[in-house]
Amino acid sequence: MKKYIIKLSVSERERLHAITRKGNHGARVIKRARILLESNAGVPDGTIAAAEQVAESTVQRIRERCHDHGLDRALFDAPRSGTPRALDDEQEAHLVAIACSHPPEGYTHWTIELLKKRMITDKVTDRVATGTIHARLTQRGIKPWREKNVVHPRTHA
Repeated sequence: MKKYIIKLSVSERERLHAITRKGNHGARVIKRARILLESNAGVPDGTIAAAEQVAESTVQRIRERCHDHGLDRALFDAPRSGTPRALDDEQEAHLVAIACSHPPEGYTHWTIELLKKRMITDKVTDRVATGTIHARLTQRGIKPWREKNVVHPRTHA
């Protein structure tokens, strides 16, 4: 495996020392900062790995990242894309509107399964998990499966 030599400037070393001393960062970042400081001092990878309780390949990967992409990339993970939202704003608004309406004939209140079926029959979405429905409504404080938490629209007589 190719060995990457780490040569840190004075300001970079000061920044890494500040990270390790102040504790304003997560454990991963602090550990990576210590690895880079020890690498800069010429400590062998095996010794660093043993002292930091990581695999030697981790030390090598951090050195490589610092060498190829800079200090910030070595310290911090790249942003992750994450899972796309299951319901967009329009679909979520439709869900809330259904949950706040009167339940279907023969039911006293909406259940998550009923909401799911209604979302699909209204062609708002082709599929949605019950967990998504529960999470979206609970996040807004709406619990239609509890009759006392639902505000039904007034009907004009």
